[in-house]
Amino acid sequence: MIEQMGEDETKIILSSFSCPLNKDIENFLKNKAIEFSKRTTAKTHLVFWQTDDRKYKEFVGYYTVASKVITVDRDILSNTEAKKLRNQGIYDESRHTYTVPAPLIAQLGKNYSNGNDTLISGADLLHLAVNKVRKIQKEIGGRFMYLECEDNEKLLAFYTKYNFKIFGKRALDRDETDVKGEYLIQLYAMF
Repeated sequence: MIEQMGEDETKIILSSFSCPLNKDIENFLKNKAIEFSKRTTAKTHLVFWQTDDRKYKEFVGYYTVASKVITVDRDILSNTEAKKLRNQGIYDESRHTYTVPAPLIAQLGKNYSNGNDTLISGADLLHLAVNKVRKIQKEIGGRFMYLECEDNEKLLAFYTKYNFKIFGKRALDRDETDVKGEYLIQLYAMF
């Protein structure tokens, strides 16, 4: 979008995003997404809804994907999961952990401006992000992905419904000031 429309026009579109349920999601898109994209740290994908006749288009949400690795404790894995991790990563015998490459779905948010959040479900937005990661993995290999969320019962129920499993916690970074709590729950999925 930046290449097609320019940075100033892209910033105008991003400024229309509102997420009162999670200010960190809003802050990232408005203040960090472009810089992260320029540095190739993470790529943000905007999601638009449009009418069948393509007459009207609305900015309904976004997701961000980053290249990362995860470390998973062997004790929380089934034998089948451990075997899959062993085939994809490195086992640290002293720590009883596997370290594997796994793309991070770093941000996922619906746009509440003008009621646009009603034009897409959270499940559809997650599905788009998962499909993007799987498409990338078809090109480069891999079968794991992960995400992080606040320790919130509703969020955890949502992600586990879509086959993500809790594997750990991560302390908040200094710049994660709009997040509730002192840590994020880490969840992974394998395909």
